[in-house]
Amino acid sequence: MAPAAPRYPKQKAAAMQLLNQGRYAEAAAMLAPLCAKQPRDPESHGALGYCLLHLGRLAEAVAAYRRVVRLVPRAWRAHADLANALRFAGSFQEAVDANQEAIRLNPSAAVLWDNLGICLCSQGRIDEAAAAHRKAMELDPASFRAHSNLLLTLHYQAAADPAVLLADHRAWGAAHGVAGAAPHFQNRRDPERRLRVGYLSADLRTHSVAYFLEPLLAHHDHAQVEVYAYAHLPGGDATTERLHGWVDQWRWVAGLAPHALVRRLRDDRLDLLVELGGHTSSELLVACALRAAPVQVTYLGYPDTTGVPALDYRLVDEITDPPGAEARCTERLVRLPGCFLCFCPSAEAPPVAPLPAATRGHVTFGSFNNLAKINVAVVDLWCQLLARLPAARLLVKNPSFDDPPTRGRYAAWFAARGIDAGRVELRGPTEQVADHLALYGEVDIALDTFPYNGTTTTCEALWQGVPVVTLAGNLHMGRVGASLLQAAGHPEWVAATEAEYLAAATGLAADVDRLGRLRAGLRQAVAASPLADGAAFVPRVEAAYRALWRGWCATPA
Repeated sequence: MAPAAPRYPKQKAAAMQLLNQGRYAEAAAMLAPLCAKQPRDPESHGALGYCLLHLGRLAEAVAAYRRVVRLVPRAWRAHADLANALRFAGSFQEAVDANQEAIRLNPSAAVLWDNLGICLCSQGRIDEAAAAHRKAMELDPASFRAHSNLLLTLHYQAAADPAVLLADHRAWGAAHGVAGAAPHFQNRRDPERRLRVGYLSADLRTHSVAYFLEPLLAHHDHAQVEVYAYAHLPGGDATTERLHGWVDQWRWVAGLAPHALVRRLRDDRLDLLVELGGHTSSELLVACALRAAPVQVTYLGYPDTTGVPALDYRLVDEITDPPGAEARCTERLVRLPGCFLCFCPSAEAPPVAPLPAATRGHVTFGSFNNLAKINVAVVDLWCQLLARLPAARLLVKNPSFDDPPTRGRYAAWFAARGIDAGRVELRGPTEQVADHLALYGEVDIALDTFPYNGTTTTCEALWQGVPVVTLAGNLHMGRVGASLLQAAGHPEWVAATEAEYLAAATGLAADVDRLGRLRAGLRQAVAASPLADGAAFVPRVEAAYRALWRGWCATPA
């Protein structure tokens, strides 16, 4: 028997048209009553869930997708959509479970394995995440996204192997980053003329990248550099508006496939293109592989080589990438004088709070880092520190701790190492940036992660008056903390060994009066340091750009 014709075809068609135009609020307003009238129509419920997800109404999106699953329990896409909504809602274990059910129904779909890897990484289950991404690559060798997700995940391993990292990055370049003969650019080969520089990013919004990009955009000498920004995102926020105001030309490029994007970039006749995401924005790397400008640079948003042959240079410094680091990169390294980063604190940062230890009678250590960076080796060392200081406490904040199984897994790690549950607080997310930063008012000393250091978290802690202890490793990702602290004027908080890390942390904790003095003056000291001096930083970057441009002008036409 043929299925009955839909009773509301016009309303549904109109809602779908709005959805496809990105008008999610209007589409949701039409779909909600339609779903009420047709409660057994999975397509309408799924479309409503999609709109709600894009509107940030996560609990409602999850509910809509759960209805789809109940209506079509053997449809793998329904479980995949539910998993995606659960991940954004912070229910990571449920997202893993939904992904696994989708895989059971369709085990050959590479995207499901890739999504599973993302969910596992959010729980700190790094080896399982890497295995899932490798399975996705096995099923779909052409998936540059799965390959990039694997590369990012490998950095979170407690014993990341430099040789494996380099080989896997080179493999990405060989599979997805070789674009044939480079185009012949007609740019005028005047080494001293005003340069046209483009910044390409999916993170021109309230994001870690923006805290370090804004000083660069704000202090460019527009007599020397004409600045273009390419925003690969569907919309913006207050940060986007500020960044927009610093540049000469702004281009919205969301939705452009790599070939269309590179044509758009070439149309602007850039002299130098700076991509800011690395393998966090793999689609943009594919565009860079096609070469959009005579000189192409990778910077800021990714802690390693890209493996892309068409990316010529990578901006670093002498601390993050000391002599010999060239052997681990496909790009040529450009070492900026001083720190390779400059920090712009959030305008929402609250005043520095009083030292908690002064009234609590004990020191509280803290880490607000990405959970994937908090591996077993990090927990081992933190537990040694707590064992040495029996009165001390530890506050670890991460959005993933809103997920009870994830929080329970990390709590078990500390318990297994003899640390009483009352000494370790695993706290979930805060809604506003100001609330996040205010939480440093409960921390006396921040502990950095390794082998993958924090970046924004380190700078935020310093700005809120909290000293940071870091362990310097052998790779760029493990040496950023050392570079930041050197720029901030506190190289004594940089440890070369685990023993030095413990000594630095216990030494700070031993003198509460000194901690109080540090806290009272640290924000002012950072503000006056090279770490926050955009006016001095940007000329060094522009000098590097000029040198790269001169080099290109000297090559045969």
